[in-house]
Amino acid sequence: MLLKIAGRVRGMFAGDYPENREDEQLIINTRGDLAVAQSLPALTELVRLGDSWGIISAATAALTAVPTTTAGHSLYNNEPSNGKVYAIDSFGCVEIVTDATQQNSLALFAMNGTIGSVAAPTDAGLTRSSMVGKSYGGRARTVAGGTVVDNGWQPHGPSAPGATAFAGAVWRVHEANVNGLYLVQPGGQFSIAAAKSVATASQIRYFIRWHEVQLKYKT
Repeated sequence: MLLKIAGRVRGMFAGDYPENREDEQLIINTRGDLAVAQSLPALTELVRLGDSWGIISAATAALTAVPTTTAGHSLYNNEPSNGKVYAIDSFGCVEIVTDATQQNSLALFAMNGTIGSVAAPTDAGLTRSSMVGKSYGGRARTVAGGTVVDNGWQPHGPSAPGATAFAGAVWRVHEANVNGLYLVQPGGQFSIAAAKSVATASQIRYFIRWHEVQLKYKT
């Protein structure tokens, strides 16, 4: 079967059409790209739906090796089986270095655990920061330093350049923008960890940003 899609090619100016014109043709550009949200940043329309969130953990120490069965911080999807999926937007850590003399290079790791591999954890009670300024009413749970099943950790970067010494306090952010690479299904848990050669107590704070969306997915 041949499927043909007809679209109106946008010229120099975007059309101003009434919102209730259900029979209006799709708007495409000269490359054939579909114009969904004209002149808006990539995440604006998704965030507008109101289910985009972020957390930042309490201060903790980084790991000193590639993670296995202990996570730095985890996001658990406690939705029912037909509930929302958590699309991971970005994650990382804020590194707070105070009079550090060790080599300061750090690596980020992430793992999307197999559904049902861990039980629903007790929530750490962190504030869920809304990207549109509303209160959280969802089912996400977070846990610090939880025990996980090693389903395969993935390294992420980039890391900030290393240095042998810092004088005073230096703040650095290590962030991985994964743009929905990880989908946390109901009963699943997304975990992250940071590792460096020498870990100092209370040196980093983990963060995760995600979108809660209703999706059909292949099991």
